[in-house]
Amino acid sequence: MKKQGLKAVIIGATGLTGSALLEQLLDDSRYDVVITLSRKRVQKEHPKLLNFEADLFDPVTYEHHLKGDHLFICTGTTKAKTPDPKKYYRIEHDLPLTVARVALKNDVATMVAISALGADPDSRFSYNKGKGEMESDLEQLGFEQAYFVQPALIGGEREEKRTFESLWKKFQKFIDPLLVGGLKKYRTIEPAVISQAMIEIAVNGYPKSRIESDELKEIVTKKS
Repeated sequence: MKKQGLKAVIIGATGLTGSALLEQLLDDSRYDVVITLSRKRVQKEHPKLLNFEADLFDPVTYEHHLKGDHLFICTGTTKAKTPDPKKYYRIEHDLPLTVARVALKNDVATMVAISALGADPDSRFSYNKGKGEMESDLEQLGFEQAYFVQPALIGGEREEKRTFESLWKKFQKFIDPLLVGGLKKYRTIEPAVISQAMIEIAVNGYPKSRIESDELKEIVTKKS
């Protein structure tokens, strides 16, 4: 497996975890080129960064740019931001699937996507069900390596206001120490930990295709 001179492609580089991933990839000597594809240009300059504007639902706008070793999918939305169920599903499911198909066509070997703890296509909960369907459909595309990181509640401050999430994070701080044993995977996880684990998984591989929150922390701990 190639471990130097790598080229990464990120979609969702402006989000909470995506922006952490971008910074880490630019600082990682194993990567020579980092490509971002987004509706608006990422406001950052770096010798390794190639920043392209694209409509991710329209492959014609980016298929000639989506070439590399690793595809990182960090896109997503919220019900508050996208209340229409069809538009929500389109962003959460159809968009990553569209981009992944282009990546596969361009011989990208490895795909790492952010999903969620509890993702299950048979779940009774619409959020978990949608994430599970996204995982299943991406997996069936046939990448050489396809991985899905499943974080619990993600820490950090987002640009947009999420009132319920902010309140829950405050509550979570008190209960995190009580989550031990099999419950450790439900502890808050920081964006930088998720993104660093994604890089290590892409570069070194992992014995499982679905990696839960506590495992992501272990990967980063062992690396450091």
